[in-house]
Amino acid sequence: MIIVGLTGNLASGKTEAAKYFKKSGAQVVDADEIARKLTRKGKPLLKAILKVFGKEFADKRGQLDRKKLALHVFSHPKDLKKLMVIVHPGVIVEAFKVVEKTRAKKGLLILDAPLLFETKMEKLADFTAVVKASEANMLSRASRRGIPSALARKILAAQWPAAKKARLADFVIDNNGTLQELEQQVKGVMEKIFKVQRDRESVYALRKIQTTQ
Repeated sequence: MIIVGLTGNLASGKTEAAKYFKKSGAQVVDADEIARKLTRKGKPLLKAILKVFGKEFADKRGQLDRKKLALHVFSHPKDLKKLMVIVHPGVIVEAFKVVEKTRAKKGLLILDAPLLFETKMEKLADFTAVVKASEANMLSRASRRGIPSALARKILAAQWPAAKKARLADFVIDNNGTLQELEQQVKGVMEKIFKVQRDRESVYALRKIQTTQ
């Protein structure tokens, strides 16, 4: 299994890109979904969050009020760091389990993680790809998703700049165009990844033959 770390900032189109990877046959592991499962009612991580930040961040059903917590931590950088310390180690462990379970299989596994580089999760991947878009497009898309402009700006400010992630990534997907253009770029990245992998395997096979002669 080829592991690809996929990242991108708020409303960059990362989730849409992940859908196109899946449409083309890849498996997708969503780090945000892992975090949601780990912080459900009754889970140790939720208890830890409420212990640190207060019971007011639970809703009437006892579930984590994610919007309220987001508004708080993205307005208080020190608390954002505390939250990351609580949540991300568990997310990394669960992602690692999936990677190890699928490593021997064939195909492509997409590790969809908004904080791929910030949390060093890129070390779990064979390749990395970043989806980027202009700030204007990201803010516009965030607004359509119901995220207030002030909160969206704070979230973007807390994330590494897309340019920095692009310098670290193996592939850059520009999402300032149409969804059709995004899908074509995803297909192009997949083709390149499989070609690089085939080339690597050919070199490895050749070296193995040479060492046995």
